[in-house]
Amino acid sequence: MMQSMWKRAGVAFRGKVGKELASHGLLYEDVLIETPEVKLALSRLPKDVMNAREIRLKRAMVLSSQQKRLPPEVVAMQDPWKPYLSPYLDAIEAEKDEMKELGISDGRSTLIGK
Repeated sequence: MMQSMWKRAGVAFRGKVGKELASHGLLYEDVLIETPEVKLALSRLPKDVMNAREIRLKRAMVLSSQQKRLPPEVVAMQDPWKPYLSPYLDAIEAEKDEMKELGISDGRSTLIGK
């Protein structure tokens, strides 16, 4: 019973977050905290994808500063959960796992000097 309640709460929260993001023209991955992995993934984005991200962020800042939202017909076309950064983050995670398996951290092998 408690698990189904948490599931419903999660669905409601996801819907609310999605609606807020779409009303400002943002995607979920636009507002990720910029950890070292996210920064690396951003650096690997194609130029057009990075430009689109920057435009979305600037538009959201302007809308927020003016206390406005996108028109409902534009919001209806938005899918805030559309991934564009996830494939790069997954690749970085796979690279980190591979380096860990090989005993490499920070570009140095743990076998060096032994």
